[in-house]
Amino acid sequence: MNKQITISDLLRMFLQHIKLIIIITLLGGVLAFLYVSYMVTPMYSTSALILVQNGNSMDSSYSSSTGSIGGEKVNMQDINSSVMLANTCSTLFTVDPQMKSIISGASISINVIEDSYFLRINSTSSDPHTAANIANLVANTAPEVFKKYFKDAGKVDTVEEAAVPSSPSSPNKSRYVIIGLLIGLVLSLGISFLLEIVDTTIKPGDDLYKQYEIPVFAEIVDFESEGGARKK
Repeated sequence: MNKQITISDLLRMFLQHIKLIIIITLLGGVLAFLYVSYMVTPMYSTSALILVQNGNSMDSSYSSSTGSIGGEKVNMQDINSSVMLANTCSTLFTVDPQMKSIISGASISINVIEDSYFLRINSTSSDPHTAANIANLVANTAPEVFKKYFKDAGKVDTVEEAAVPSSPSSPNKSRYVIIGLLIGLVLSLGISFLLEIVDTTIKPGDDLYKQYEIPVFAEIVDFESEGGARKK
């Protein structure tokens, strides 16, 4: 009859191979750490912030402390017009040939900050200085590109320049190590299970009864083994 494996059998099986499970699990974490440290290129991210204004407010300056233009609150029509203009520019600045020639050295995304007329220029590169330089170059070129398409319908100002990042934004080494440990754990459990399945030897205890439903009345002592010699 086929041996039925219960949860207690699995726990006993894994406890018997606990050293193997620990070694393979730790090995998975170490290999993941070495891979992310030496095989994955670190990437650096930074961003610049620009302000898009429509024609009605183009002669005013933005005040970050008051959240207004020219020290006075702008009306809702100016805000809506600037928001629409900002959304248009977020796409325009990524498809314009002049901009495309600039952003070729890094991964660039230009997004409108929700319900506002600010554009966040995110730059990612394997070199931190390149990431900052390209983000700032895009911000500085934006007024020229804007004027080429919209003439005097508004203007673009730089509110915040991109700083050189001091640490990489990716990869996340901790995440890689955790994934490596999990893979090592699953692999070690699988190996332990396979080792138990392919082992056809009858072990002391209830193995004989579980397989053939034959009760064990006595065991023959192995006198050739060290343990059996002591029992002799």
